[in-house]
Amino acid sequence: MPSKVELDEQLLDWLLEDETPDARYLTLRDLLHRHPDDSELTAACAAAHERGEIAAVLNAMHSDGYWVKPGAGYAPKYHGTVWSIILLAQLGASVECDVRVQR
Repeated sequence: MPSKVELDEQLLDWLLEDETPDARYLTLRDLLHRHPDDSELTAACAAAHERGEIAAVLNAMHSDGYWVKPGAGYAPKYHGTVWSIILLAQLGASVECDVRVQR
């Protein structure tokens, strides 16, 4: 496990704000190394999937599991399926928090 990062208290407070659920989730998970069963981490994960950028990307997904148009998924650039999946991975999307991630 990586060593804990020492963060300025103001910076940490900013990263943990409720208004940015994705940043809060990733901060708890990746910077503060909260255990997967930690109640604050699971609540942050749920919030990120319900009202954060993860939710926005998943809400744009077609019910069949693609974005914009079916097929290979690269086009249109930055909006197609491949790009959406990359963004979801970077944001920490989790099938445990939203089953649409599996689709």
